[in-house]
Amino acid sequence: MLRLVDAALARGTHVLYEHVTLTASEGERVALIGENGCGKSSLFAAILGELALEAGQIETPSVDRIAHVAQSVLETDLTALDYVLAGHAPLVAAKAELEAARASGQTMREAAAIAALADLNEGLVKSQAMTIMAGLGFSNNDAASEVRTFSGGWRNRLSLARALMCPADLLLLDEPTNHLDMDSLIWLEAWLKRLSCTVIIISHDREFLDRAVQTTWSVENGTIVRYAGNYSAYEQQSVENMRLQEAAHKSYEAKAAHLRAFIERFRYKATKARQAQSRIKMLDKLEVVEPVRAMRQWRFEFTPSDRTPEQLAVLENVRAGYDEHIVIDKATLTVRAGDRIGVLGVNGAGKSTLVKTIVGALKPMAGTVLRGQGLVIGYFAQHQLESLDARETPFEVMRRKAPLEREQTLRDHLGKFKFSGDFIDHKIGTLSGGEKARLALALIVWDKPNLLVLDEPTNHLDMATREALTVALSGFEGALILVSHDRHLIRSTCDKLVLVHEGRVENYEGDLDDYAKLVLEHRKTVLAAERDAARAEKIAVDGPNAGLSRKEERRLQAQQRARVAALKKPLLAKLSKVEKEMEQLNSTVAEFDAKLADPAWYSTADSEEIARITRERGEAASALQEVESQWLEISEKIQSCQAMSVEEQ
Repeated sequence: MLRLVDAALARGTHVLYEHVTLTASEGERVALIGENGCGKSSLFAAILGELALEAGQIETPSVDRIAHVAQSVLETDLTALDYVLAGHAPLVAAKAELEAARASGQTMREAAAIAALADLNEGLVKSQAMTIMAGLGFSNNDAASEVRTFSGGWRNRLSLARALMCPADLLLLDEPTNHLDMDSLIWLEAWLKRLSCTVIIISHDREFLDRAVQTTWSVENGTIVRYAGNYSAYEQQSVENMRLQEAAHKSYEAKAAHLRAFIERFRYKATKARQAQSRIKMLDKLEVVEPVRAMRQWRFEFTPSDRTPEQLAVLENVRAGYDEHIVIDKATLTVRAGDRIGVLGVNGAGKSTLVKTIVGALKPMAGTVLRGQGLVIGYFAQHQLESLDARETPFEVMRRKAPLEREQTLRDHLGKFKFSGDFIDHKIGTLSGGEKARLALALIVWDKPNLLVLDEPTNHLDMATREALTVALSGFEGALILVSHDRHLIRSTCDKLVLVHEGRVENYEGDLDDYAKLVLEHRKTVLAAERDAARAEKIAVDGPNAGLSRKEERRLQAQQRARVAALKKPLLAKLSKVEKEMEQLNSTVAEFDAKLADPAWYSTADSEEIARITRERGEAASALQEVESQWLEISEKIQSCQAMSVEEQ
């Protein structure tokens, strides 16, 4: 559990937020959202005891019961598996105690240490570590590789796996999806739903938040506000709150204007002096309602291309890869004007290889790549930001791209991407990842492309910039090929899906929800195959008698059935309770809807009653959505508890 009591946090002399009183209960999954620099990561630092509060207090579990993802992974000779296992503090402590006991020569101490280690079931812990690593995209062979041999992105995955291994009461995840492909992201969502601890998540991936959390904490207006439900529910409630606040402000302004007019007219007339003084007191007591502060949403757009050929690119029986390693083979794909293609596939399947071949960054080993006359490609590469010269400024990059263009035109163009004033002359090396991504987009837009090829464009973008990109792509008139783990972006901008799998490039007829099911089923199949292979290997080594007797098998099956029944019993009881809440809330919402749909009611109700009913209807609808989410989650747990218990064996 996590509890903030009248907490205030500052960075230097700047107060980030104050008077924060919130509670995250046991098992609750919370999204922590807000603009960049608002203090989300600072709150994590305060929870971990790395940053002191200005006022108030934070009640947390003990430090050894808080898991978090390390910001950097040191180069170490530890194997990937050992590094992940090091996150399981009880196992580390038990093994350390066993070593100390053996060194002491105390037989009883050593026996106790052996018993304690046996109780932890090291084999089961290792199996869980391998399951987590597999879910995050690691192969069995990766487990024995040293940590220092992995790239930065894969080290971040190892850090996430290590945090997930920790038997914690509170789990803090700061941008856990940044270095994950869609398959690993889907697995992470499913895994988080299995955890019983409290989870706080900072993320700019709205669909991940929609699926992974039940509650939203928003840093806004100098404090942190709690909203029931996921990110989409937060958006709906936020809009409704702003609408109600604006209505209340207009009501306040009307009343205040009426009182001021009376006071100005009669305050100096003896016969009206008493009434004027009364109005002055009323005006003083009238609660001031501030107008809604309009949020300035940044937007940009792609300039239409001067010309767009009907067929932009055609791949015929293409084989592509690196040196002698073939990644994709016999790939056939046609990209026509107006096509909007989302590319799916596990990490390493060849998505980037495919797009590099399309844009000409990679020469095919075999087959033909035809590009239409007049084709202009706007290419955002996965590692494009690293290729920007850190010594240059945004203006110098634009000047080099368009040496004959007027300076003011270049400055105006960069201004559309939030590079203005002195900021335009800052060195690229000092810019954040999101700022570099905006610069890369500015360079692409300048070229007026008729084919956009974007390979993970959102990795460094905050929520507002992702939304701006989504809107811009929705209005883009050319063709689009998009590789992204941001499912909201794909859903909003693509109408065709292509799957890269086992060296093949094929049209995918399902949608992203179908793909998520496919990923989870594939994970289960792989785990089952690995268990069968391990069992077969044991029988091959130990002989045919290594198998269990029929009697022992029946006993274990009976235990398994009893365990499944025990797992289901509290879930079924909870499901029944939630169903009753759903029924009651459905009835409440229906009553509100009937009233709001009745024209006759508006003739008798005043504005305050209308506002109250509208607000209460919104609160009931939000509560219903949260209860429905609970119902779905419990139902999924009931359906999967048997499979879960089998995996844990």
